[in-house]
Amino acid sequence: MAGLRLPEHSHCVFCGDPVPFGEEYCDDECRRKEAERKAKEKMRDYIFYGITAAIILILFAIRALTR
Repeated sequence: MAGLRLPEHSHCVFCGDPVPFGEEYCDDECRRKEAERKAKEKMRDYIFYGITAAIILILFAIRALTR
C-alpha cells in the first residue's frame, strides 16, 4: 500500500467526516447543529460574564457598606 494517496479532502467541522476539499460541513444537519452549539457556547459565556460582574459588584457594595 505504499504510495497510496487519498484525494484532497477536508473534514466536517461538526462530525469529522471527510468532505470535499474547501467545504466545511458534510450536510445541512451538521451545519445547523454546529450553529446551535456555537449559540449555546456564546450564551454560556454571556452568563459567566454576567455572574462574574454581579459578584464583583456585590463585593464592592459589601466593602463600601462595611466602612
